[in-house]
Amino acid sequence: MNIDVLFVLELIAVVSGIVSVWLAKKESVLLYPIGSLSVIIWFYLCYNSNLFGQSLVNFFFLIMNIYGWYNWLRKKEDDSNFVNVSSNSFRDNLISIGAVVLLIPILYFGLKPFQAADNSLFFVLVEMFITAMNFVAMWLMAWKRIENWIFWIIADILCIPLFVYNEYYLSVVQFVFFIVIAFMGYYQWKKQLIPIK
Repeated sequence: MNIDVLFVLELIAVVSGIVSVWLAKKESVLLYPIGSLSVIIWFYLCYNSNLFGQSLVNFFFLIMNIYGWYNWLRKKEDDSNFVNVSSNSFRDNLISIGAVVLLIPILYFGLKPFQAADNSLFFVLVEMFITAMNFVAMWLMAWKRIENWIFWIIADILCIPLFVYNEYYLSVVQFVFFIVIAFMGYYQWKKQLIPIK
C-alpha cells in the first residue's frame, strides 16, 4: 500500500484513539464508537506490520467496544446506570493479574505460527505481555473499574519502543498522550470512586 495512504490511516487512528481515551476519562459513552474507528484501522496497520499480538488486541478491542458500549448504556430498574466507577476488590486484583499471567503463554503459543521468523523471543514476549495487559484493561474499562487506568499506563509505556521499532512514529506520540490522559483519568475517576466489597 502507498506510504501516504498508510500515513493518513495512521493519523486517523491516532487522532480517533486520543479522542476516545479523552472521552473515557470524561466517562462519555461516545468513547466506544470513536474508539471502534481507531481499533479497526489499528487492526489493519498492525497486521500489515506483522504485529499479530497487537492486531489481536485491536480485534478484541472492537468486540469490547461493542460490549462496553452496551454495558455503559444499561440501566437498572430505577433508571440509574448499571455500572458506575468503582474499584476492584483484592480478589478482583488477583484475578486481573492472574489473567495477564495466564494469557501470556496462551497468546504466545496461539500466535507463534504467525510470528515473523526474525522476531526475537524477547520482542514476542513483550508484545504478548502488552497484549495480555490490554485485554484485561479493556475488560476492566467496560466495567468502569479504576484499575483499568493502571493496566493502560503500564501497557502504553511498553508500546512506545514496540512502535518506534516498527517506525510508527505518530503512534509514539499517541502513546505519550495515552499515558498522560490515563493518569488524568485515574485521578478523575478516583474522585467518584465507589468501593467494591
